[in-house]
Amino acid sequence: MEFLLKATRESRGKKKLKHLIILTCRALAIAALIFSIARPLVGGFLGWGGGQLDTVILILDRSTSMEQQSPDSRESKRASAIASVRKSLEELNSPKLVIIDSASGIVQDVPSPDALEELTTTSATDTKASIPSLISTAIDYVLERSTGKTEIWVASDLQLSDWAPEEGRWEAIRTGLTDLPKKTTLRVLSLASPPQDNYSIRVLSSRRSKDMLLLDLEIKRSDAEGPAAIPITYSLNGTRSSDKVTLNGQTYQFQKRLPLGQKQGTGHGFVSIPSDTNLRDNVSYFAYGEDSPSRTFLVSEGGESPDWLTLAAAPPGFERNEATRISPNSAHQIDWNSATLIIWQAPLPEGTIAEEFTRYLESGGSAMILPPRGENSTSFLGLSWGDQSTSPRDQYFIVDEWDQSDGPLRNGLEGTQVPVNKFKAIIRREILGEATTLASWDDDQPFLARKVIGDGSAIFITSLPDYTWSNLADADVLLPVVQRMIAQGDIRFGSAFAAITGSRKAIPTDGEIRRRLDTYAQSNSSNAIYEAGVWKLGDRVVATNRPKSEDQWQILTTASLSNVFQDVPYKLFEDKGESESLAREIWRVFLMAMLVFLITEAILCLQPRQKSSES
Repeated sequence: MEFLLKATRESRGKKKLKHLIILTCRALAIAALIFSIARPLVGGFLGWGGGQLDTVILILDRSTSMEQQSPDSRESKRASAIASVRKSLEELNSPKLVIIDSASGIVQDVPSPDALEELTTTSATDTKASIPSLISTAIDYVLERSTGKTEIWVASDLQLSDWAPEEGRWEAIRTGLTDLPKKTTLRVLSLASPPQDNYSIRVLSSRRSKDMLLLDLEIKRSDAEGPAAIPITYSLNGTRSSDKVTLNGQTYQFQKRLPLGQKQGTGHGFVSIPSDTNLRDNVSYFAYGEDSPSRTFLVSEGGESPDWLTLAAAPPGFERNEATRISPNSAHQIDWNSATLIIWQAPLPEGTIAEEFTRYLESGGSAMILPPRGENSTSFLGLSWGDQSTSPRDQYFIVDEWDQSDGPLRNGLEGTQVPVNKFKAIIRREILGEATTLASWDDDQPFLARKVIGDGSAIFITSLPDYTWSNLADADVLLPVVQRMIAQGDIRFGSAFAAITGSRKAIPTDGEIRRRLDTYAQSNSSNAIYEAGVWKLGDRVVATNRPKSEDQWQILTTASLSNVFQDVPYKLFEDKGESESLAREIWRVFLMAMLVFLITEAILCLQPRQKSSES
């Protein structure tokens, strides 16, 4: 009996386990059927979840850097992003698609994913992107419309200047994302691969000097390994010429002189380098007007200094240079609109004069500010003059360190140095406040400091061109400093013919008709406002170029991206440039799993065959 009872208990235990397995298979089969009907998706960009979306808002970065090509596929990041988005939308049963492009910032409904590659709002541009503004626009759209279950997709190369992580408005954006309906998801499609084998060229300034056109140029490259000879093509009023420059580092600035001959009036042209992995930064355009005189206004309290400063501003042989002396009490007589350079050797300006001076600098003006002979506690541009000091007997204040690559003491085009080591001072004045030191005395006190204000800048020099103060009056140092500041101020007048692509200045006003003048490329008329080139806009000629920030190739790190979206859930997908779909449907997998569970359950339900008893 004990044997029979034990066998019965074991039989019941096995049956109970069998029934549990059968029940589990049935439950899993039903669950698999439910999941297959829901058509779930899996993928790095969309993660895992249901695929029934009502609206997708695509924020598309169309900046110049998005035209960087993959060396393998020769497909731009922008084209790769569009192809990946199109394939993903097809697998999502084509929900409503809304696009916000970085060039126009306008919200546009897209009738079909197949139309993405054909839209003007997805084509290449020579503009920059403001990702914070675009995300704000998407937030407003969701809050103002009934969008249902919504995904916000940001397709970008994560260029640091486009994301501007230090901007204060990110806090408001994070609050806006948090306040969105729970059905809204944020996803970032990253194309943040660093540029390879890429060179860029830029015209920093163009100005006419008699029968010559002076171009200040800059070449950059993504890889700085060894010297590289770069062919450059110059086109001036339809005439082309070429030469080569050797680039040793990552950045090289130089000046090119092009003869104008008897050409009068305005003119235009471009400089270009051979094609590489980003075609949009291989050309830069310029335009120029008539040669105008260089006007320097010298505000001085008198003494020996103004004589030497006037001579440095308008030396013999510089017929186009004019220098006008004005007393501090007559500073209101300065013609700020025509001024190329302001030299201020007097107590710092205040009141109305300080306001006009600041506006002049913001518009691209150039200024040299030297210390007054007496004490002065006035502050200007956040800087003020401190104590005056005299060197010990038979000793001098010496400048032993200065920036040889930037500022008015930089080396010449052939690498020749400004002989700053010959400069000696007996008297100097301390400068108080925050500014960029471009040259310093041997005790680390600043000799020359620069303050950038808007598009212009002012330099502060802490000694005077007066032989009772220093030997700054010697032409070795003073002449190149003054002439370089004049050249910088000249850029303000050349900028009348220059504009950033897509800016207000590059847009035709009422009655103006746009016509392209340069011969570098043909324009898409519907996208011309966002393309660089030389344009005839009514009666004015404007050369438009990509923003300077597009030649800064720093990329936002993953850690910085997480900090930008702190406390805001988001998904990140890194596109490797293969134009793959961002998601895959896996409902068939669940159907196969359901069949497996049902077959297993059927097998377990079969009764074992009874063995026939032997007679």
